[in-house]
Amino acid sequence: YPLRRQRQMCIRDRPRGGLRGRIAWAYDVLRLGHVSGADVIFSHEPGPICALLALVGRQTGRPVLVRWRGDPWQEYDDLRAQGRTNVLKTAAGHASLQVSVEMSDLLVPVSRSLADSIAQHTGCSEHKLAPIPIGIDVERFHPASDCEALKAELGYPGQRIISLALIFQYIQKIAGLEHFLPALRTVVEAHDDLTVVIAGDGRLRAQFERRHLELLDHPRIVLPGWVKDLQPLLQASDIVCHFSYFDACPNVIFEAWACGTPVVVNDYAPLLEHLTAGETGHVLAEEASVDECVAVFERLLGDEQHRREMGARGRRVAQERFSYAAIGRRLLEVIERTLSGV
Repeated sequence: YPLRRQRQMCIRDRPRGGLRGRIAWAYDVLRLGHVSGADVIFSHEPGPICALLALVGRQTGRPVLVRWRGDPWQEYDDLRAQGRTNVLKTAAGHASLQVSVEMSDLLVPVSRSLADSIAQHTGCSEHKLAPIPIGIDVERFHPASDCEALKAELGYPGQRIISLALIFQYIQKIAGLEHFLPALRTVVEAHDDLTVVIAGDGRLRAQFERRHLELLDHPRIVLPGWVKDLQPLLQASDIVCHFSYFDACPNVIFEAWACGTPVVVNDYAPLLEHLTAGETGHVLAEEASVDECVAVFERLLGDEQHRREMGARGRRVAQERFSYAAIGRRLLEVIERTLSGV
């Protein structure tokens, strides 16, 4: 989306190629920041590179906006619990985040929940925060024209599908799935035509499978690993679940809505921010019993009209609020507002 009044914006992608690649990329960012004719610098994420970009912005008089896609404090805590980081690295990371916040002109987190976390950890004022969610491609993610044929093509054993997709990298992300796994096992046992597909991979996947070997040992609970193209699975699913205690704004919920597929989530604030319970999805309380959770699945599986209506509402919400066009307009508004000093 071109900026009005011929504005130009400097955007840099993520670094690649290890330490040498990161150093070369940082140099390129600094050089481009100084010589480009951009009116605004938009950093992909906070951290050391963002701090460098903010410094360039201060030197050249150009505003710097920072997109926040995840909660780094939660990430550091999770990595520390896994033994994958130490106090020194964590302190350095926290320091670079603080610099990023203080030297940037506007922070654009992907959710209100993340904005609140930023304010809590950094003391950032509210006027410097502009929460805008992630955009999705509603042309690519759309309801299947022939759902039954798509299910046959995917080749899963059941005629109906409950799907989940996650990255097995963080303890608290897996904890949501672990909490509701007994309910998923119960519902799959109750329906001979149902398959539960748990898509995703990561360094903690093997541990997860070992811990829950008994629950996962069922011919219609399938863990296919990493699914490169999630679109067909979301289109073919009768229900998409997202259970997590580690998310700022999960794409998979919006993508499921765009595919016209009902969603079920747990009552974790970032998952509820854009969902209307009973209209665009169902919410399982953490303290809910297995029977109570199964009752929600049974209603969706047994009431095709309810499932279809909920999917249609989700599709409308995705098109109106989370399409690239809708999110692009919101991003342009905050960029223009920052440039005008409002």
